[in-house]
Amino acid sequence: MDTRQVVARFEAERQALALMDHPHIAKVMDVGATDRGRPYFVMELVKGKPIVEYCDQNSLPVHERLALMAEVCRAVQHAHGKGIIHRDLKPTNVLVGTQDGQPSVKVIDFGIAKATSQTLTEKTLFTEMGQIIGSLQYMSPEQAEGSLDVDTRTDVYSLGIMLYELLTGGTPFDLRKMRGVLFGEIQRLICEVDPPKPSTRMSESAEVLDHVAARRRVAPERLGLVLRGELDWIVMKALEKDRSRRYGTANELGLDIERYLAGDAVLAAPPGAGYRLRKLVRRHRLLVGAAAAVAVALLAGVIAFAWQARVATGQRDRALQAEAEAEAEARADELEVVASFQANMLEQLDATTAGQMLTEDVMSRLESALESIEPTKEERSERLESFRRQWTLVNAADAARELIDRLLLRPALTAIDEEFAEQPLVDARLRQVLADRYRKLGLYDAALPPQLRALKIRRETLGEDDPRTLSSLDHLGLLRNARGEYDAAERDFRAALEGASRVLGEEHPQTLEALSNVGTVLASKGEFGEAESFYRDALEKHRRVLGDDHRETITAINNVGFVLDMAGKLEEAESYYRDALETARRVLGEEDAYTMASMNSLAVLLHVARRLDEAEPLYREALEKRRRLLGAEHPDTLSSLANLGALLKYQGNLEEAETLYREALEKKRRILGEDHPETLISLQNLGSLLRADGRRDEAVAAYREALAGRTRVLGPAHPSTLNTLFSLASLLAEGGDDAATAELLFLAEVELRILASGTGEGASAAADALAELRARASANGTENVDQDHQR
Repeated sequence: MDTRQVVARFEAERQALALMDHPHIAKVMDVGATDRGRPYFVMELVKGKPIVEYCDQNSLPVHERLALMAEVCRAVQHAHGKGIIHRDLKPTNVLVGTQDGQPSVKVIDFGIAKATSQTLTEKTLFTEMGQIIGSLQYMSPEQAEGSLDVDTRTDVYSLGIMLYELLTGGTPFDLRKMRGVLFGEIQRLICEVDPPKPSTRMSESAEVLDHVAARRRVAPERLGLVLRGELDWIVMKALEKDRSRRYGTANELGLDIERYLAGDAVLAAPPGAGYRLRKLVRRHRLLVGAAAAVAVALLAGVIAFAWQARVATGQRDRALQAEAEAEAEARADELEVVASFQANMLEQLDATTAGQMLTEDVMSRLESALESIEPTKEERSERLESFRRQWTLVNAADAARELIDRLLLRPALTAIDEEFAEQPLVDARLRQVLADRYRKLGLYDAALPPQLRALKIRRETLGEDDPRTLSSLDHLGLLRNARGEYDAAERDFRAALEGASRVLGEEHPQTLEALSNVGTVLASKGEFGEAESFYRDALEKHRRVLGDDHRETITAINNVGFVLDMAGKLEEAESYYRDALETARRVLGEEDAYTMASMNSLAVLLHVARRLDEAEPLYREALEKRRRLLGAEHPDTLSSLANLGALLKYQGNLEEAETLYREALEKKRRILGEDHPETLISLQNLGSLLRADGRRDEAVAAYREALAGRTRVLGPAHPSTLNTLFSLASLLAEGGDDAATAELLFLAEVELRILASGTGEGASAAADALAELRARASANGTENVDQDHQR
């Protein structure tokens, strides 16, 4: 490298480090230039050793190595968030020292970093076509090819190599043994040859295995079991040749490592899991049964070998005892792998995929059957096309939701009860997965028992402050919020936030999730000012910790837009909504649930702003996709149905709007319940339409029912309750029923005065509501049509 390149690399590192401020990235203390114009910077003195060397010299066990690797991932994510790709991540550029008696990592040497936003000097890198940048053993396939199209996933690959080395003691390909080999052959190895899994590498040499296991404080025969399964999956996902199949960000890799450490299901899946899931769903049975049968066999093995160990003790046969105990321990490890596999399988269940598979399976079977009863191809085609038309009347996603519940989830709960009584953490883990599946399928009542049980087990087994317990508490809040139990949800979210902040730190992803969730429930309660404070705090931290393109960051952007929307700041809210939608479309795809939620939020804002020509196509697109992908009875689909009805009503198309309103109301009553806030929104909307259609008596009845429900569920001071109150009062006044109007407003004022005379936040909200009531009491209560804001 010539002098110009040395100076350029120096300048690159100076600029890159100046952009970053993270506890695990070496800090710049001072910058400047000598009298002769030579640039310099003063960097924090890092007293440490390369991460692999440190771990080996201190014989750190696997879980401590993983914890350090998670820290590295967070540091690299911070760099990515500043637009910096390291491009030369390797153990010598990740130093480990000691801070407060604990190991702490520092990422150094950003000398060949690439600025994704082009903020670094243009003369920095001299990356001419064909020049290879980075270290061969840790180089991604795209770097080895000499491509200039390098993104953050290049660093993810290098992190995967380091993780492989930390676990196995060597890199996937030992390029030091290939000296003298043509570079083209090395390129082919990096770009085309799949490395052995970490657990497979450990079975290649008994001598190497003994040495590696000793440095990880684990018996040689145990190390392969530790690596097999989830750690294999995590490493191999990071090392995918096709970068679109790797973890999307360093943070995703770090979070999966933390999930493994916490005992939760990881996102990385075993090879072929999707294929196995399709086969199982097509059969509509055996998913849980087959896995449970394996679990039963393994549990029987654990019990049998434990019994052998006790017998051996009685006989004082120490050799047999040791052998039996080792075998029991191995069976328990295998059981953990099976439980993890089951959790991953259950987490992948969704009505969209299952519905599509159901359709494919039905059509395939029908086509095969027709071949035996219809002699000609034309007759077969005609019959098949006729059946296809009939099948379109069936919502495959709804059918799949029923099948998933009846044939998979309910049997899974039974299997857990029967098979995991002696494995409480496995029991809790699987119950939590089931509760989350039920919630995401919109089956809120079915989700509650496994959710409560998972939390109870984790509290009793792990304690209140364990991250897994706090996660279950946060998920209980999500379920209660979805059920419209806002006060209980707020208590859960605040407790989860306090615990996560204290145990995991202010910027841990689990803490950020709880922070956002507090904002969500406050928004649900109509406390938009406080909700905005939580949402803005969450968005700033999500951007810094997870990056702009992370799924949770997209939600955080949409959330800020929502509270601004509710505050009437439509122009500012629109910019947030469009940012969220454009990012979701680009990163997650057109048919992702987050994309559809962002689309719905923007459509509602455009509707409120009376830009109906822009709102209608978004409403219709969201409704079509949700019907097809989530099912006609999913709560999100019902929100889209109600929103489109509101727009059609405003356009004067009362007949079609009423059809949609009544469909949404009937399904919400049946699925969510009479008193669910979403049901009451639809009831209010129906009253508004009946009023517009001149059907006054029907409208009054709908408004009164909605008012009673909202007062009971949300309280008299909630903005939605006041909205219904004013709508009913103005309708009564229009009909000349002054006595009924006066009585309605008088009773509402008495109730709000009682609440306002108290103390606390509720009293303040009641006082504000009372002021608004008095200001509007003498006016013709202008009604507001509710729309479902689905975030």
